Amino acid sequence: MAVTLPPTVRVEDIRLGIFYMLASVFLFSIQNAIGKWLAQSYPIPMLVFFRSFIALLPSFLLVMRAGGLPVMRTNRLAGQFGRAVIWGGSNVASFFAYHLLPLADAVALTFAAPLFLTALSYPILKERVSRERWIAVSVGFVGVLVMAHPSGAGSALGVTGAITCAVCNAVGTLTVRDLCRTEHSASIVTWTAIFMTLMALPALPFFWKTPTLLDFLLFCSIGLIGGVSQYWTTLALSLAPAAAVSPFNYTALVWGSIIGFIVWSELPTVLIVIGSAIVTLAGLYLLRAEGRRRKATAAPVRPAV
Repeated sequence: MAVTLPPTVRVEDIRLGIFYMLASVFLFSIQNAIGKWLAQSYPIPMLVFFRSFIALLPSFLLVMRAGGLPVMRTNRLAGQFGRAVIWGGSNVASFFAYHLLPLADAVALTFAAPLFLTALSYPILKERVSRERWIAVSVGFVGVLVMAHPSGAGSALGVTGAITCAVCNAVGTLTVRDLCRTEHSASIVTWTAIFMTLMALPALPFFWKTPTLLDFLLFCSIGLIGGVSQYWTTLALSLAPAAAVSPFNYTALVWGSIIGFIVWSELPTVLIVIGSAIVTLAGLYLLRAEGRRRKATAAPVRPAV
């Protein structure tokens, strides 16, 4: 989800940007681990509800900081609802993936999101896709196929959930690009949380299981941790170029492996290691190609002599 940048953050500081990105990825990893832990004892609809309902608190704080309730005015309510449906599908798919797969496996598969984002840029937004982008997408999909190969470590439903999550993340990002042309980012975040809460609420009575006090606090922490981690991601991107901080997203693989081993005694399979390495290299190649393209576009054109 997108958030509003603090008006005071404008000076570039690459080191601080990298720090915020590393901290954000760590929090996201904790959130994923908590979701996996809770999914062992509670139905997925409960996780989806608490994830969106608790997120309303930081969302409304962003609205108040951005200018109050007038920020929520929108002429594209259908687009806001569509974005909420996509992100809701992403949440459901991710919880299934983390529940049914080893944590590092699920994280590695969801790293295919930038590849789907590139592949879907033209059909959805009519954005031109360069040769370098298609090379990265093609190589990355090979890595996804390697990771999706049955290994006995998870399930076909879990792999499907992880890939579905990656696709939904890509489509959701593209819809945000479109909505941001006319809507405030705080409005997008809040409408998404509202619609997702309303969609999950009717299913709650059929899947409710009263949590213990500790589990209730863990449920609440999912939304709060997600809000803080997304805010730190935004700070990282405001302090440093995306090409400088985005590669540190891949530290989630390290955290996923460490947490998975400590809590569930999980070890990544050989196919997951090979496949995630291919996807990571494809993503880094894509970032490098984008950096070169932007530098070439920003370079001043010398007048002809």
